[in-house]
Amino acid sequence: MRVMVLGGDGFCGWPTSLYLSDRGHEVTIIDNLSRRKIDVELEVESLTPIRPVSERIRVWHEVSGHAIGFEYLDLATEYDRLVAVLERVRPDAIVHFAEQRAAPYSMRNPQTKRYTVDNNVRGRAETKVGVSDPAVLDGKAVAQQIKGTPG
Repeated sequence: MRVMVLGGDGFCGWPTSLYLSDRGHEVTIIDNLSRRKIDVELEVESLTPIRPVSERIRVWHEVSGHAIGFEYLDLATEYDRLVAVLERVRPDAIVHFAEQRAAPYSMRNPQTKRYTVDNNVRGRAETKVGVSDPAVLDGKAVAQQIKGTPG
């Protein structure tokens, strides 16, 4: 089965991608790496070091023999690229973890609050529009799991 994991570089997305890949599914991660950028902006680091996504994917291939695809893409602002990836990958399922954690970043100031809400709500909406367009996936049903709150 071809599975797209939106937010596949994140806390929930990365282990989900590994789990699905380990079971033989063709996994493509879509991520804008916003958590990494926000951590730099906040001058914080994870308690567990997080290696670059290209290194994570390379090491996974070395230890498992399974490839994971990666597309750097912002769901909230790059709808046309999202549609192109959907048409190319033709996923059987989409797992949606691509949402910015709401707190504490969204509470810093009005700009971070607006970014969080825009990223989460617009990214979710653009994904739903893309997968529901019969011209994109030939009307094929796609399972989509969404987590979290808008911000």
